[in-house]
This record gives sequence, C-alpha cells and structure tokens, in this order.
Amino acid sequence: MTRKALLLLPALAFAASAHAQFSVYGTVTLNHMTGISSSPVLNTLTPGPCTNSITTDCTAYRSSVNPLGFTGGASYEFKTIGLFTLAADVRGGFNNSHQGAQTDAQGSGSHIYFGLGGIKAEVKTPLNFLTPYVEGAVGYGRSNYGVLTNAQVTSNSTYPGVATQNSLEYNLYAGADLRALSWADWRVVELGYGALQAGGTYSHNYPLYSVSTGVVFHIPPRQ
Repeated sequence: MTRKALLLLPALAFAASAHAQFSVYGTVTLNHMTGISSSPVLNTLTPGPCTNSITTDCTAYRSSVNPLGFTGGASYEFKTIGLFTLAADVRGGFNNSHQGAQTDAQGSGSHIYFGLGGIKAEVKTPLNFLTPYVEGAVGYGRSNYGVLTNAQVTSNSTYPGVATQNSLEYNLYAGADLRALSWADWRVVELGYGALQAGGTYSHNYPLYSVSTGVVFHIPPRQ
C-alpha cells in the first residue's frame, strides 16, 4: 500500500462516519387501547368491578380507553439499500388519562408506560423534503388496563397493591417527516398498530392504536 493510499484512509473513514445519521425525537402521542371488557382481570378484582353497576357481568364498563402522553426516542441509520435507509430505533414514553374503563369519569384512570426497540426503514422519494417510513418495534409495556387501582388490588393475592402490570408490547408504525431545517424535521404524523400482551394466569391481548406528532432533531445536520 502506497503512502498516498495510507493518507486517504482517515479521510475515507471520516466520510463514512459523517454519512451515518443520528437523530432524537419527541412526540405527543394519543393511544386507543381496546379489549378491556373481555379481560380476565375484571373477574379477579376485590371488590368486583361490577359492584354498584346496573349489571352483574361487567357490561357497564367501556371496552376502550384513550390515554394521552409523550414519546421520546433515538434512531441511528446504519445501512442504505437502494431507496431504503435502515435505522436502529429505541423509544419510550408514558400515556395517562383520568378516565378509565368505567362508564363514568370517576374511576381508576388509564395508564400505559413502555420501552421499545425496533428497526425503521425510511423511503427516499422524489420529494426530498418528505421522508416516509415504516417501523416494527417490540419491548416492555406496563399498564393498569384501565381498571386496576391500588384500592382494588390491595386485598388480592394475585395483584397485591400494584396498580399496573407487566406486558409484552409490540407495534407497527408508519409515518412521515417533513424537512423544516437542516437539523430538524416536523414529524407530521405517525400511526401505530399493535398490542399489549399480558401473560401468566390472566393472559389477555389488548389491541393498541396510536397517533403521534412531534419534532425530530438530526445530529449532525443533514446536507
């Protein structure tokens, strides 16, 4: 290898690292969690969730809740294949609502906390200012499923005073970023579909839908 080639290696390495793109983002996220009325958890609460309701089979409960919250995350682009750029993505956040699955506004509230990891694929289009993408993510979710409260579960050996329970969470996302500045994009919209999968004795699937909007910051700024 010639001296000239040796001198070029650092420059090539720098160019390769400069091409890699790191970004962080924050969004406002609205979730829609369903499948609550058929949850086996409803039959384990003490006192029972149907106490003082007009029915005895929990049909007085709504089957969905709509907690609102924040999602924050980071992405690292590691591979470009044709029109697609692949990135590793991690995200986490929380969603809360004062209203739970009860028919009135006075209840347990609804809560979802999560941490996910996945792979995102951005698609290059003729519109350089618009970047659509899809992503698959899986990880840890924690929720009260719109019904669990400390008061209800204190005397229950299965849920001893714990107002939220662990779940597997998985989601598919599709969205689009609109270029605002060289170092920032507007995440116009991100739509999500997935579920919280509770395990153990009271295993149950809670379908989960989401819509988000927010800001993406690029490090270093894009050219």
